[in-house]
Amino acid sequence: MKTVVAPDSAWEARLRWGSRRLTAEVLDGRGRTTLKLGDGPDDDIAIGSSARLELTWVPTGLEVRFSAGVEGEVSMRGDAARTFSELVRTGRVKEAADGFMLTLDAAEVLTVRIGTLIAEVRRARGRFPRLPIDATALVFIALALLGVGIVLASVMAPPEGPRLHWLKKPK
Repeated sequence: MKTVVAPDSAWEARLRWGSRRLTAEVLDGRGRTTLKLGDGPDDDIAIGSSARLELTWVPTGLEVRFSAGVEGEVSMRGDAARTFSELVRTGRVKEAADGFMLTLDAAEVLTVRIGTLIAEVRRARGRFPRLPIDATALVFIALALLGVGIVLASVMAPPEGPRLHWLKKPK
């Protein structure tokens, strides 16, 4: 999915190798929900390292699982970026069976480095929530437009009254 048509709950991961752009992936509930970086047979992107990174979309945010060898920082709501080691000390990054786990909120931006590979993960930009429009709403909108059309037609009609020739007395 292109990042231009992503829904408002989508996350985008932009991957670069040094200064060269590799790919941009969108994670959301309608399409792709996970992105795996590593050298395993079921990984989506080969990185040439024993380190692993897995991004998983959840309705409340984004789960990030990573192994040793992955460096990075999280920018939180306009504050200065905090490294993974700082987040481990505060308890934000937790140890998991296969490495570490971090959950991102909507206002956070993650930058990850594995060697010279750089992944920037953030909420997809410029998205608006889609309004649920059902048949009842469409009927209401149609009736409102019909009413406005009748009012405009009556205002724009020529100012002629009805012809009352039968009320005239014959001569």
